[in-house]
Amino acid sequence: MKTKDIAPCGLNCSLCLAYQRDKNHCNGCNGSDDHKAYHCIECRIRNCEEKKGSKKLLCSKCKKYPCRRIKDLEKRYTNRYNVSIYKNFKDIKIFGIREFIKNEKVKWQCDKCGKYFCMHREKCLFCGNPNLIYIEKNIPKQFKLLIYFDCAI
Repeated sequence: MKTKDIAPCGLNCSLCLAYQRDKNHCNGCNGSDDHKAYHCIECRIRNCEEKKGSKKLLCSKCKKYPCRRIKDLEKRYTNRYNVSIYKNFKDIKIFGIREFIKNEKVKWQCDKCGKYFCMHREKCLFCGNPNLIYIEKNIPKQFKLLIYFDCAI
């Protein structure tokens, strides 16, 4: 996991299924276009006209942030995968991108095999250990508070 793995939209590419797979491994949004899916190459966020040719520029630096595209992506990833683009950008702003990456490594590391969980799957791709971040999205809010309270004791 490196700083280049943070996509312009704020997602961590190293947690993506296409990045983690062995066959046709994707190099992330900021990597080469080899083995990258067509929809990723043509991504309207990555290729946004506001970036003025700087595909790696984080969307949070844009004067139009958050635009409709980012809002839609935030909604989809929060609901489907329990991943918040807004929180990622907030953490990058507060801690800096290097510290953000350090925190991501701890947050997403599988405690069974040491690899990183895929944000798109409920189990570790390498050992089958449950991805609690993914699973947590299905727990009603009132129970999440009980779980956190119980863990703190």
